[in-house]
Amino acid sequence: MRPIPNLQPFRAILAAAILFLPAALGLPAVAPTPGSGAAWAAADPDTARAHRYYRQGLAFYGEGRFIEALRQFQNSTFFDPEGSDVRFAQGLCLLKLGEPAQAKTQFERALARAPEHASAHYNLGLALIALSDSTGARQHLMRASALAPATPGVHRALARLAEQSGDLSGAANELRNERVASPDSAKTHAELGRLLVLAGQPDSALVALDRAVALDPRLLDARIEQARADEALARPFDAAAAWGAAAGLDSTRADLRAAEGVALFKAGRAAEATPAFERAMRLDARDAKSAFNLGVAFEGLNREEEALNAYLAASARDSSYADPWLNRGSLLARLGRKSEARGAFEHYLALAPDSPRSAEVRRAIVALRGPARSPRKNR
Repeated sequence: MRPIPNLQPFRAILAAAILFLPAALGLPAVAPTPGSGAAWAAADPDTARAHRYYRQGLAFYGEGRFIEALRQFQNSTFFDPEGSDVRFAQGLCLLKLGEPAQAKTQFERALARAPEHASAHYNLGLALIALSDSTGARQHLMRASALAPATPGVHRALARLAEQSGDLSGAANELRNERVASPDSAKTHAELGRLLVLAGQPDSALVALDRAVALDPRLLDARIEQARADEALARPFDAAAAWGAAAGLDSTRADLRAAEGVALFKAGRAAEATPAFERAMRLDARDAKSAFNLGVAFEGLNREEEALNAYLAASARDSSYADPWLNRGSLLARLGRKSEARGAFEHYLALAPDSPRSAEVRRAIVALRGPARSPRKNR
């Protein structure tokens, strides 16, 4: 009896979350300031103070110092409480700081003064997504699209809403629209590829993902989705290359090395799979699956003692993991080490008594004990 290797990829579940917050400030142009600094000094004092704080806030925002920027925008609001640009800027800071409810309030105040402020509609939509108000989010995103059709990010946000509702086709169409607004956005191409993988269209997915990688070779999510698309197309060589490229981009991820090892094994390259599994094990001391898969790879290379040790390592990493005992028992039986094989099979049954293979394992244990002896007759 030789169990079929349970070689399953240890795949990361990547939400591939879309960061819809603006990469740059995205503020509308500051209201024109005619004349020189001297002219501003002669203007209304409150207006001059508000403008000064606003400019300081813009500088802090551009440096990524969102708390300091928010304080300056709040100071500006004190002198100009009705300014829509300042309210909008506060909303952006609050989104960056993970405060969507407060951001929503500021965007609504901005829109009360400037109802056709496309960026305020867009960012209010993002805040509402974060607050799980998909209906309100869609309304404001659609309004932003109507006011400024080429605004980057709007269709990505609409795609996210469509995906959340289970409409993968609609989400993909929104991302195709996003490519019109931002054709060189690697993340947009990567998101489209991910959705097409989910929708069962790996060939089309690879077209989008290859474009994403061409635009940004260091885009980890695109490399991962390339690997998954190649797996769906039963192309283990290509999948292994993509997993390896992903692992090269993030050398701390055990799951990426583990997935690379699985793809290499499936491609018939067990000798190359073993170092990938070993690297995964070094990166994650709890990764019992890679230790098990290492044992399977060693068996494929006829390195039996190393395989036995790998199965023991898998069991040590997860004492409830039954499969290593099944494969260890099978290998020991093949090597003629019957007593050890029986012990391994009995350990397997103790961990998985109701396994679909339990009856088969019990028969193997009986066979390993040898034929029953006939009772001796009295003379």
